[in-house]
Amino acid sequence: MLNYHLNQETDLASRKIETIDLVVQWINSEINFAGKRVCDLGCGPGLYTERFAKAGASVTGVDFSANSINYAKKHSGSKVTYLHADYLEGKLPTGFDVVTLIYCDLCALSPTQRQLLLHRMKGMLNTGGRIVFDVMSDSAIANRKENSVIEQNFMGGFWSSSSYIGLQKTFIYPKELLVLDRFMIVEPRETWEIFNWFQHFSLENIRCELEHAGFQVDLASGGLTGQSLTGDSDQIGIIASLK
Repeated sequence: MLNYHLNQETDLASRKIETIDLVVQWINSEINFAGKRVCDLGCGPGLYTERFAKAGASVTGVDFSANSINYAKKHSGSKVTYLHADYLEGKLPTGFDVVTLIYCDLCALSPTQRQLLLHRMKGMLNTGGRIVFDVMSDSAIANRKENSVIEQNFMGGFWSSSSYIGLQKTFIYPKELLVLDRFMIVEPRETWEIFNWFQHFSLENIRCELEHAGFQVDLASGGLTGQSLTGDSDQIGIIASLK
């Protein structure tokens, strides 16, 4: 996974650096990182975290991958602290002005997990603190199709370093704005499955979930690079504050 975070030929694990730079620039233009304490949840190898620090923030990165955290520590700047923890279960630090959750992490969680995480993020913030995150939009689900795929080393070897056969079956639940990608990975010595549920949101849906957790939406955009939110936007970028 670390290799895919760092791979500039694919967006499977992390966005490409040129897009990450645009995201950081836009967030900075809206909240001004200078002098703020920022926590980047799901930080991976620190691609956003280090850039937040360069923009003037004192940053803590949190990720459940020890491999990614170890890489981030080796390439860390002086204003960054890294913690190996699961943001759904582990102990999280507090006292932040901004908490980020980037690359649609919230979409991969169940409704119960989303509320749990939003309440945990709320507990991490100082008075007047804000959260910044992105989700896939309801219009993006129209671009997904139910299909089946079987392929040698499916997704370019993403699932295993050894040779394998990958099978994918996609199910669409338009009323629930939900997509299931079911993967089966067949290796020489074992076969395993992944059920990847992915929630999409209308602006009203995500606004309601935030309000239930004690937040209000300050700004909604068509993603975290600052484009306007339209009916064709694939993503929704959110900046929200404590109510």
